[in-house]
Amino acid sequence: MIQEAGNVYNIRYANDSDKDFWLNADNSIDELTFENKINNNMAYIFEERQRKIGILRYSLFEDHIPFCNLVCITESYRHEGCGRALMQYWEQEMRERGYIFTMVSSYIDEEIHLFYRKLGYREAGGVVIPDKRNDDRMEVFMIKRL
Repeated sequence: MIQEAGNVYNIRYANDSDKDFWLNADNSIDELTFENKINNNMAYIFEERQRKIGILRYSLFEDHIPFCNLVCITESYRHEGCGRALMQYWEQEMRERGYIFTMVSSYIDEEIHLFYRKLGYREAGGVVIPDKRNDDRMEVFMIKRL
């Protein structure tokens, strides 16, 4: 349970009952990947009064650095501290598990990078990843010491 600006939020591991909400919010993974994430507790649901308003999923970069693949908050809840609260919750859990660093990445986007910078992330490099739309964009990696 988290209190933020007078609101009470809950963050929990995603489960099978979250599949429809998740796959609607996250169109970059399939059902099998979602199932793997929930089976390994690598996916979180962010709720306000039992209403699902956000998600976070991660993997392990090089098998030893938690790498946030996606954090997404319902548009009407953005800029209210929900994303920050979700990221801080995840970072604390990673710290408790003994990890020293966490990583994030995104395509070049000033607003997203400012969000991550405010959380203490610093640019660590980038790569141009060709995608199916032939819209080669730079993916920027950021890292934070916990």
